[in-house]
Amino acid sequence: MPSLAPFRTLLTLLLAALAPLAAARPAVDCDRLALVLDPRLTPEIVQRDWGSGAAHDEADAALELRGCRGELLDRLELAAPLATLHPIRVRGAHFPTWLATADLTAPAGSTSGPLTVPVEVVAHRLRVARARGRVGASEPIRLAVTGKQAWRRVAADESDELLVVSSAPDGDGTFTTTWRRYRITPGGWRWTQRQTHELWESDGDFPPASAFP
Repeated sequence: MPSLAPFRTLLTLLLAALAPLAAARPAVDCDRLALVLDPRLTPEIVQRDWGSGAAHDEADAALELRGCRGELLDRLELAAPLATLHPIRVRGAHFPTWLATADLTAPAGSTSGPLTVPVEVVAHRLRVARARGRVGASEPIRLAVTGKQAWRRVAADESDELLVVSSAPDGDGTFTTTWRRYRITPGGWRWTQRQTHELWESDGDFPPASAFP
């Protein structure tokens, strides 16, 4: 079983780096987007327990969008008590978009971890961004960090792209690794991917952007 320490350390460093920015709430015109945690959860507790799998009985976190007079316009429930909201807007998106992360790390094993979703503000409402492949219906964008999956936001010209690498067992003792790139197009979010028959684990280096289609 791969060690969880490398990506826990990375997440701890990321949380520490974002702490000074947390007071600057993301805004659209005079609307304000805020991350709401159970009052018992201090920033110190969130940073201490992030990615550890520690049990928490507090209420799940939520995103709240409030209007110019402070009225509640919309609320999006997240899937865990521990959560973060990245204050830097996703560049190039058709709608104002921020990345929200809920810590779904289980006490043991390497198949769980923090889950990030891009959250759009559309007509004073919150929704999780969706993307389409070359065919088929759109699907929510879900970015996980586990023992066999990781993602990065990278700059591409005037917009951001999301790179996701994940490995899953084939059932015969081998693994298939999926290399997926989410990009913003005139028609919205689109994804392309390729697959290889190999095992990738998150305790190694994240692949270069050239590895993604």
